[in-house]
Amino acid sequence: MTMKKNKFRHAFLLSILALGVSYVCTNLNVTVSGERDLLKWWNFVAIQLSGGPKNEIPEDVLFINVSMDKELVYINDELDMPMGNAAITDRQKLASLLSLIQSVGDYKYILLDVFFEEGYRTETDSLLFHTIASMDRIVIPRHHDGVLADSILIDKAAFADYKTTLKEDNITKYPLLDKGGVNPSIPLVMYSDMTGRTVRKRGLLYMDGYTLSRRVVFPKMEVMVDMPSRTDKAGIAQMGKPFLNMGADILDIYDLEDDWGSVFGGKTIVIGSFIDEDIHLTYAGDAPGCVINYNVFASLMGGRHKVPLLLILVYFLIFFSMSCLLLRNGDAGTQSLGWVLAKLFVIYSVILTIVCILVFTIWGQAHDIFITSTLFSIVDTLNQWITKIRKNA
Repeated sequence: MTMKKNKFRHAFLLSILALGVSYVCTNLNVTVSGERDLLKWWNFVAIQLSGGPKNEIPEDVLFINVSMDKELVYINDELDMPMGNAAITDRQKLASLLSLIQSVGDYKYILLDVFFEEGYRTETDSLLFHTIASMDRIVIPRHHDGVLADSILIDKAAFADYKTTLKEDNITKYPLLDKGGVNPSIPLVMYSDMTGRTVRKRGLLYMDGYTLSRRVVFPKMEVMVDMPSRTDKAGIAQMGKPFLNMGADILDIYDLEDDWGSVFGGKTIVIGSFIDEDIHLTYAGDAPGCVINYNVFASLMGGRHKVPLLLILVYFLIFFSMSCLLLRNGDAGTQSLGWVLAKLFVIYSVILTIVCILVFTIWGQAHDIFITSTLFSIVDTLNQWITKIRKNA
């Protein structure tokens, strides 16, 4: 009886350790193993089972493309010596667009995914920056190693730095906070402004109020936009206008008598580059940076960053069952240590992969597979060899 109690105690402790390891690994900025490929194929299967990709834009979301509206600016190097010129978003048009939206007033939020960093100056900067600073419910991006063009923008800026996997240039995870747990990302600022809640670091944990949260999320890429190249005019025509062009579709036809309230009112307005520029690989396909930011925000609004008690209980029961199986009275027999370890790793990886698919389908979350599987495999292998040594003693 005492031996049986000890095994349950050890299984309990191993389950708690596995929960901690899985939580820490999931909060890393990058995926350690093949979660990206798993989500990619599962997303493909889910799309096929649902009848193919829909790419439907929610009615309360408006995408505005700035890729077709550029201006040339002269740029200098660190010594303020001329380097040439560069094409940036037309700031005069952008100021006019924001003024138009501001005049309507009844918008939900503005995600302005256009960088305003030092080194790029235009005559419209003062007007544009003061317009941004005067608006409510608006956020702009900044880099950790970048400096904003004007300090007046600091209160409206949030970080838009996200790492990809160590092996591949793609986005699978999105950090809500930096590693110090201090600086929030664009989606988290939007979530905080819209709900009054946020994610904070509490010791080794991250909390949304009194609910355990993750520092990073696997965004569920439910809103995707087909993106032909800039020169593919036929492709643009066939897309059914998933976005409006800032100049051609809004400012060039602007009329005070038009009902712009029906265009902007009640909408989350996402402004960014949708063609050729700022395109990133994700497990669901290519997506503009602004669309990725919106999907992360939507995932936050859907609570996919939270770790509910039911999910914690499910993980614990699975890990506890695996631990009890691991601590059985078995030995390695005549098999080599490497063979036992490899065999067990495959078994535990398959189990955790199935669990990952189910959890992502039900809760929209994913977990580390490689390190957790390695943990159980090593402990199981050591347990079998220790049992074998004791029997032969």
